[in-house]
Amino acid sequence: MVAAKQRIEEEIHGDDLEGYFSWLDALRESGSCNMMEAPRWLRDEFDISKKQSIDITSMWMQQYGKR
Repeated sequence: MVAAKQRIEEEIHGDDLEGYFSWLDALRESGSCNMMEAPRWLRDEFDISKKQSIDITSMWMQQYGKR
């Protein structure tokens, strides 16, 4: 997972990643969807690839509550 995290952070600047995490936090708090649907919501909102949206959501889920 460390290699995947490094790859994502190289593709998406750290500030952008934190922005995605903040957006995912707000989505979760809104209760608008089951968070398993979050990658699709990310793609719709930010026009990113399917792979990026899944990776970002996976990292967010692993770090949720640690930040």
